[in-house]
Amino acid sequence: MKLEYLNKMMDKYLKFGEGGELYHYTSIHGLEGMIRKREFWVSHSDFLNDKTELKYTLDLFKKILYEKIRKKNVKSSIIQSHFIKYFEGLLKQFPTYILSLSTNGDSNLLWSNYSHNEGYNIAFDFNNLVEDIVIKPTYETEGNILGVFASKVIYDREHHIKAISEIVDDLIQIGLDAFSNFEEADAPRFFHSFIPRETNELFLTLQLFSAFFKDQCFQQEEEYRVVFIVPHKVNKYECRISNGAFIPYIKVDFSDECVVGLTVGPKNKMDISMEGLKSFLSLHNFNLDLLGIKQSKIPYRY
Repeated sequence: MKLEYLNKMMDKYLKFGEGGELYHYTSIHGLEGMIRKREFWVSHSDFLNDKTELKYTLDLFKKILYEKIRKKNVKSSIIQSHFIKYFEGLLKQFPTYILSLSTNGDSNLLWSNYSHNEGYNIAFDFNNLVEDIVIKPTYETEGNILGVFASKVIYDREHHIKAISEIVDDLIQIGLDAFSNFEEADAPRFFHSFIPRETNELFLTLQLFSAFFKDQCFQQEEEYRVVFIVPHKVNKYECRISNGAFIPYIKVDFSDECVVGLTVGPKNKMDISMEGLKSFLSLHNFNLDLLGIKQSKIPYRY
């Protein structure tokens, strides 16, 4: 699949970024695994902290689809239900895995949410990280990843509506003539034969947007994401344990050149924390002279 439509829509509605540093907030255990193995554990989108993640875009899609189809001379209830069922099925067929970073290197909110103010954040060089895991994805030679995509997260609802509306318009336009000629009893057969051939790329674009569009209440996270869409039939995932649940994830390697700094959390002020971090990095062959290691500047009394 050439993904010409998807690439056009990405250029129009997403924000790839222009260099600088990206930060990943984590606990000491997360840091230990990432540094020792030089790999991210990238979680399945259904198991992220925000339960409304992909549902936010799906709900917008349903609303816009209903409003637009209602204005057309077609059997709206049939089209709406089968388009939605097909999209939901596609999400299961091509699971999404999300690596979350931030453009903010010292965020009070992110320290609290992801490291209980005592963890660390790792600074990654944008250009090296993109070359490592976006342009040259880890599993590309194995044929396991359908696509690897990167963008700032978009929090503007009007922007979301505009993008999704364009996809819906294109979906309706593709099938408008056929929609007016089939009966309700023919709908399952019609969608089974028609949609995979003609509209998969539009639905893939919608799926991708669902990973980068978030409600504006989360905008303080200043999030940047790398998104992996992996065909279910070749998905070599593993599971980790978190808060009493098993979380599916995939492993994604990164090179030493990607890591440019580390910050110790605002409540982790013991002298041995900084010295211990340096010893750990040296043990695992990181050049301390090239890394910026610092303490968070957020003030806490205790």
